[in-house]
Amino acid sequence: MVKNRKKPTLRLAVAILMLLVFSGFYFLLAPYVHQDVGEGDTQVNATVPATEAAIQTQPPAVDKSSEYLILVNKSHGLGKDYEPGDLKKVKYKVSSRESEYQKLRKTVASAFNDLAKAADKQGHTIKLTSGFRPYAYQKVLYEKYVGKDGKYAAEQYSAKPGYSEHQSGLCADVSSPSVNYNLVQAYGNTDEGEWLAKNAHKYGFIIRYLKGKEDITGYEYEPWHIRYVGKDAAKEIYEQKITLEEYLGEV
Repeated sequence: MVKNRKKPTLRLAVAILMLLVFSGFYFLLAPYVHQDVGEGDTQVNATVPATEAAIQTQPPAVDKSSEYLILVNKSHGLGKDYEPGDLKKVKYKVSSRESEYQKLRKTVASAFNDLAKAADKQGHTIKLTSGFRPYAYQKVLYEKYVGKDGKYAAEQYSAKPGYSEHQSGLCADVSSPSVNYNLVQAYGNTDEGEWLAKNAHKYGFIIRYLKGKEDITGYEYEPWHIRYVGKDAAKEIYEQKITLEEYLGEV
């Protein structure tokens, strides 16, 4: 009977020993197991560089491949037969001036109407004098100016046919009654011209040929010539005081 009682006692001792061993392993490994499934993930996320986190929350940059950011200048032209398919007449225009060419692309025409309406509410009359010009008409104007002032002088203010922004349907020559609707540099000093320079970007336009940037744009200062690029791009160009060439990295 004494021998038979020793067996249960031995089994109990072995069970207790095994329990102690497993308990020891648990307490040794528990911190690592907990880290893998819980706090470890949090800690890994916390170590993401601040710059990466900032990039993830920044709005997307302006799409510089946008059709409204097409560059047209002395070295970037359009095809001879190019003509936008969505041209539309604007509401605010000088009726007696080139009425056949007082159209802009649909989106641009709408934006210009909004600009002119806002100016009118603040007591400024701003109207379109010339919008889209086909290749053939630009050719007539260019040859006329070359005959009048010579090739070099003419090319400071008039584009060769196929290289005029007007053919894109994205730009507008504007003026006001204060200068008898003429296109003169003095327009920049009028109330309307100053309003235009300060507010055009709010409607997606920029003053295309800035004073002091003639060596970049290739043209004289034209405070009356505005170009549609979209509101986001216009805001950046206006705030940085740069040209479209500089904005697109085409200097």
